[in-house]
Amino acid sequence: MSRFSIYFEMVAQTGSIRQAASALNVSASAVNRQILAVEQEMRLLLFHRHSAGLTLTAAGELLLAAIMSGKRDFESFRTRLEDLSGLRRGLVEMAVVEAVSDRFIPEILLEVHKLYPRVEFNIRTLDIAEIWEAVTSNEVDFGISIRKGASKKVHTVATLNSPVGLVVRSDHPLADLRETRLSHAVGLKLILPSGTLAIGANIRETLARHSVNLHAAITSNRIVSIKSLVRSGLGAGLLTLADVMNEVKAGEFSFVRLIDTGITPLNFSLFYHVQRSISPAAQTVIDLISDKFNSILDDTDQT
Repeated sequence: MSRFSIYFEMVAQTGSIRQAASALNVSASAVNRQILAVEQEMRLLLFHRHSAGLTLTAAGELLLAAIMSGKRDFESFRTRLEDLSGLRRGLVEMAVVEAVSDRFIPEILLEVHKLYPRVEFNIRTLDIAEIWEAVTSNEVDFGISIRKGASKKVHTVATLNSPVGLVVRSDHPLADLRETRLSHAVGLKLILPSGTLAIGANIRETLARHSVNLHAAITSNRIVSIKSLVRSGLGAGLLTLADVMNEVKAGEFSFVRLIDTGITPLNFSLFYHVQRSISPAAQTVIDLISDKFNSILDDTDQT
């Protein structure tokens, strides 16, 4: 808007040059000069001047309507430009493992929603094979899953290496330990993830290599259920640190890292199809997840 338009609109709203000048943090003489100059140029009075203040003339009413219409047109134009660039509208689709969808995706989407309130999200919580299929067939903007090796079809943005360990309540006998071995878990009431989960498949392969026979008191295919069961005092869970970082920080759970040879961290990868056209909103989500991966890695190093 021009300086005159701003001054004129404020005087019309307040009915006073002095009050308009105060609201705009300028001198009253500067506001008055702008209005007088336009009145002289147009050879029309825009305001009736009374002892009680200023009121719009018929010409002034028409001019104010034109200014307000111009403002609305400009806002509409700016909105269309933002829509065209993908900043305000659109759909961000992702395929992720449960550990991630429950862990920090809600926090990230809250941040993105503040920036782009009209962007919609579709979160597909799938198993490893389904996520890789969704990404490699270009069905989603990006995926987060256990790394399955190199592929020319995908670009990996970031990787989170999360150690495997026992998860116990803070009042559990093992709660003060920082690390232990699988053999120390024999005899414990264990709550194990099922083989359909990435962590469950990893643990079963490890147990087979080490010839360790752990009896599961409870098995579940939901990480959130395993955490609830641990919280209830029904046993010790076997999960990754990324699964329980919030609870460990809060002092609710203790994470006891397994240090047996061959027990490697789970590698969660953030990746997308190389031919995917990434929208600005999707790129923002990817950048925030990448930053979150790095912050979790920092927390892991300090745990």
